[in-house]
Amino acid sequence: MRKLVHRALPVVGAAALVAALVLGAGYLKALSLHTAAAPVAAVPSDDASVRVIDDGTVSQADVSACLTAGFAADASQVDVLYGVRQLRLGGSDPVLVLRNPAGDVRLCDQFGPDSPSQSPLPAASPTQPVTFLSSGRSSWTCAGTSQVLDRFEQSTWLVVSPTVATVQQRFWVDGVAGPWFETAAQDGYVHVQSWVKGPEPAGTTYAEQFRVLDADGVDVQQDALPTRPGALVGCSTGGSAQIG
Repeated sequence: MRKLVHRALPVVGAAALVAALVLGAGYLKALSLHTAAAPVAAVPSDDASVRVIDDGTVSQADVSACLTAGFAADASQVDVLYGVRQLRLGGSDPVLVLRNPAGDVRLCDQFGPDSPSQSPLPAASPTQPVTFLSSGRSSWTCAGTSQVLDRFEQSTWLVVSPTVATVQQRFWVDGVAGPWFETAAQDGYVHVQSWVKGPEPAGTTYAEQFRVLDADGVDVQQDALPTRPGALVGCSTGGSAQIG
């Protein structure tokens, strides 16, 4: 297993119902119990609690588990461009960005293997400091016909410029902000693993919000991620996703 500390390139990118879906490049609106999402009236506060999700280093066994025969036969054959264990709902998992000798890139997180959303790989820049590496994934579980949310989990893969030090995401439940899920950028990559744990009754409204920060904790201006609470949709449509 080869670990690249510094790279020449700055970046590369139920209950009765369980739904897994793919995020769009314009960002998925993935969760709500209303057919039409209700507006979020609350104003974001900067003093909410922070939950650091980075939870240690990955092992060679973690890298090996991410490999397939068509990608690489052994962990020693790949470069680890990004590797960290991250908390998830109920535990933790390795999160990896790997590159094989042919230059192919493979991603792994709690949802399993993934691939970059485009080729050539997306790149961040001073004018676009955040872009999507992968389309990402979300899943949720809703109880029966009552539309009670049991859980919602989401992963977001990003490519970021060197200006970006950390990325935070939080969910709003009925206008009340939850903790920020925080992760550190690593060699131009960011992976955010986040969740809402129920049960939450039918009629509850949901929203999500991001912060992108530099090393001094100052907001980095970007337009890839919503920085104010944006309503989410999902359970009321039978698990289908609204992309856009």
